[in-house]
Amino acid sequence: MVGSSADWTIDRLAAHAGMTVRNVRAHAARGLLPPPRMQGRTGFYGSDHLARLDLITHLQAEGFSLAAIERLVEATPSQSAERALSQYLEMLTPWRAEPPVDLSREEFTSWLGGEPASFGALVDAGMVEELPEGRIRVHSPEMVRAGVEAAALGLPVEALLRTRERVLAHLDEVADGFVDLFRSTVWQEFVAAGLPAEQLEGVRHAVANLQPIAARTVMSAFRETMPRAVGELVREASQVLEDGGSEPM
Repeated sequence: MVGSSADWTIDRLAAHAGMTVRNVRAHAARGLLPPPRMQGRTGFYGSDHLARLDLITHLQAEGFSLAAIERLVEATPSQSAERALSQYLEMLTPWRAEPPVDLSREEFTSWLGGEPASFGALVDAGMVEELPEGRIRVHSPEMVRAGVEAAALGLPVEALLRTRERVLAHLDEVADGFVDLFRSTVWQEFVAAGLPAEQLEGVRHAVANLQPIAARTVMSAFRETMPRAVGELVREASQVLEDGGSEPM
């Protein structure tokens, strides 16, 4: 235990948090830390400040900018800011990407079912990473399996990866829309009410169920638009036959 009373200087706090004093001062200047206990001109810090710094570090690792963390702190009462940050991060857990999988090269080949997927293309796309001692890290297991299945159908993995990038560009906007919907309604109302414990389970339920709702919405829209694309392919084939078998320009 590092202690719970406010008895650390800023140097000790920085050391416990694994930060530089400059970084701690910068967080304090932004209002991200509660004020220290003052004794004369010296401020003393404790475990509550360390917990806040650990949380900030965690949020940054999750992709939150300091400006975003600052806005979230400002939007909540000072006594509940840390709880709000913790709960917000916890509630986003169901939306996190699937974790990477580490395999030996032999396991990787077996995991793919022996399909000759383009390993180099997967590495270049950042979906697969070669580790020391012949091990392989698969960063997007589900997508890699999709690539292998596409290769088995005769579709080039490289082309599928290019299509994936175009899809991701559109899905970024879709994902932002769903998260903004949650943030501006359920989450904002929860924060405005002071994070009441009796509403927490309802908020968790909303988060847990928003992901499958979003997935069904996207899949439903895809099923509506895919026939149009397939219909265009059929019309092209019909035109080729009508023209006597020549390829369309």
